[in-house]
Amino acid sequence: MMSERKLATQLLNAVWNDDHNLLVEVLREGADPNWIFNGYPILQHAIYMRNLDTVMTLIEAGAIGLEEALGFALDRGIGEMVFPLAYLGVVPKMEEIDGKYGSYPSRYSPLKTKTVLA
Repeated sequence: MMSERKLATQLLNAVWNDDHNLLVEVLREGADPNWIFNGYPILQHAIYMRNLDTVMTLIEAGAIGLEEALGFALDRGIGEMVFPLAYLGVVPKMEEIDGKYGSYPSRYSPLKTKTVLA
């Protein structure tokens, strides 16, 4: 069995590499679909990457914060992610992101911090 941290890192890599098979595998291994990376939930990373299959897989796996995810897509003009979330009945909620992480998710934090995964 892999450690939580390793699963989380693989989950992040699956999202950013657009590797749906790895995403499904690490979720089956027990990865938490609610990890926060560099100040953003993994669901927002998936929305930023504009991969609908990844977004829906995370939601099916139990990702929360759909309202904030839709608000994120609306605020950043990621239109292709708006309709699928709205179709699920999600009502957007704007979220204040910690400014030190920037306006968009990044794969790895440019900050000199030990806490890349939260």
